[in-house]
Formats: sequence, C-alpha cells, structure tokens
Amino acid sequence: MKKTIQLNNTEVGENFPCYIIAEIGSNHNRDINTAKKLIKVAKDSGCDAAKFQSYTADGLYSIYTPRISTMERNSLLNETPYELIKRIQMPIEWHKELKNYCDQLNITFCSTPFDESMVDILESINTPFYKVASFEITHYPLLKKIAETGKPIILSTGNSCLEDIEKAIECLNNNTCNTYALLHCVSQYPASILDINLRCINTLRTAFDCVIGFSDHTTDSLSSSLAIALGASIIEKHITLDKTHFGPDHSFALEPNELKHFVQTVRNSESILGTSIKQVRKNENENHKIGRRSLTASVNIQKGEIFTANKLVIKRPGLGLSPQYIGLIIGKEAKIDIAKDKWITWECLI
Repeated sequence: MKKTIQLNNTEVGENFPCYIIAEIGSNHNRDINTAKKLIKVAKDSGCDAAKFQSYTADGLYSIYTPRISTMERNSLLNETPYELIKRIQMPIEWHKELKNYCDQLNITFCSTPFDESMVDILESINTPFYKVASFEITHYPLLKKIAETGKPIILSTGNSCLEDIEKAIECLNNNTCNTYALLHCVSQYPASILDINLRCINTLRTAFDCVIGFSDHTTDSLSSSLAIALGASIIEKHITLDKTHFGPDHSFALEPNELKHFVQTVRNSESILGTSIKQVRKNENENHKIGRRSLTASVNIQKGEIFTANKLVIKRPGLGLSPQYIGLIIGKEAKIDIAKDKWITWECLI
C-alpha cells in the first residue's frame, strides 16, 4: 500500500508528523491584509500550509440558487448564494501576492479551485498541490483538469459514499493521477459530534490505497486528536482572526490563540501515541530497577551455605536476581557472606 504522499517536498503519511492545513477560505473578509495576517497566524502556530478557496460566483452558482437555512445568520438579508459568493470571492490578482508571501514565511500556499479556470490561475503561480472540496467529488471535468497538472491531490469526502469516492479516484487514475490523499469529512458547518463518525477513517484506509486524513469542522481539538489516534496523517482546520466577524465560515473557525492550542494538542497527541514497539522506555529505567523485585536474603547467609527456600524472600528493589531464577538458586552454595535483606546477585553464587 502507498504509505506516503509528497506535499511541497514534505513527506506525509504513516510514521511522519501529521500535516496541518490552516483553512483560511473566505475568512480574509476580502481584505488582503487580513489574508496576510491569517497566513502569519498559521505560520506562527506551527501549521504546514495556509489554504485559500479559488472561485467566482459565475463559476460556482446559478443566479437562481435558493437560500439555505444556514445562510440566515451568515449572510445579508435575502441575499442569494450567488450574491454571497460574489461579495466574498477572492480577487484573482491576490493569488500571486499571497503565494509570494507564503514563500517568504516558509509556509506552503495551497488552494481549492472550484472550476477549471481557477486551476489555470493556480498553475500560473506553481501551486504545489491541490485540495478538492467535498462537493466537487462528482465534478469530473474539474478532477480531470487537476489530475492533468501532475500535482498531488487531497480530496475531501464529505457528503459522499464509497461509490462516489471510488468513481472520483477512477477519474483521477484515468487521467494519469495516482498521487492523492483522502480526507474524511462531514459537510456541516460546524459539524455535530453525533455525525463525525471517525471510524470512517478506518473504512477509507481499508477501501483505498492512499494516505488518509481528516477535515475537521468541529469547534475544538478532540475530534482531530482522535482522528490522529485512528491514523489520520493530514488535518485541515478553519481559522479566523475573530469568530464574531460576519461571514459563512467565521463562527466555527479557530482564533489565533485557539489555533496555537490546537496545533500543540495535535503534536501532543502524536507524542502520546508514540511507537508500537513495546519496550522499557528510557524514563522508566529508574522505576524499572526500584519497582521490580529481587531474590533477597531472609536471614544472614554465610559463605559456603546452601541456598534454601526459607533463606530467600522476594522484595524490592530489582537490583538483584529476578524471582524467575529462584529455581536455579535453590541448592547452590553461597560464594560470599550475604547480610539479611540484601539482594542476591550472580556474584553471590559459586
């Protein structure tokens, strides 16, 4: 099975640090200085990549698209989805400037294109890899266009079944792309813990030959920590400067201090999981020696005496012979005098 994927020269997968993507999306509020501040927040918090969304209203929504319930608190009165996107879409000319700023800070720039024209824009600035949104999993012309770039692809799988994912991967493979990762995702904003179903990470790992991650739309770090425990190698999380800002993605995003805590929690989760090799750890050594038990003299034993069961007791510390050797000790002759309550070592035996 494929265990890793290269994301801008960073190897990602099993036995490598989790790759953390800060999803800025539309939370720049159509202000480039805010966008740059969010990039800096992502960098300072220890994220690996800062991600945007590349779309236009004309390329995304019909002007007749009806409002949905979640728009009531995140949009203008009676604003249609088309009008909302028109208002918040990232200007095309920002792409190059934001990519250059990411390069200056040494954090990877990436974006989600929502139509084929946006792929051309992102290719013009040499975007190192592509993220595909969950809702585009059946947009085969877009998948084909991205696949043909030859760049790695991260595909979110919210609002999808295994058949949807299988067909999307078939489209990628048919267009010469076999370098991809899948993100388990729930397309709710924010996502309810009752709908997260993190065991789907295991399902995706079993069903598909690729790196698996998690696009986390919850409001805390618990789900991502558990996802890492289940083997997620990529974590994506929305960020904002202020979750009270007006817009569709602010309320469930992490503010700067929360993001720092989130990244640290992810790293702590990795440290806690550690290795699958069961052995005495370096920091256990002292307890290992003191806490284990040794064969110990229950009476004063003179040189030349024969060890018998009633002359031995099993006590801490574990600085002498392990109790497992008691059968070898009984019947042997003491080589030296041994004081009561001293542990027995091999040097004590003839």
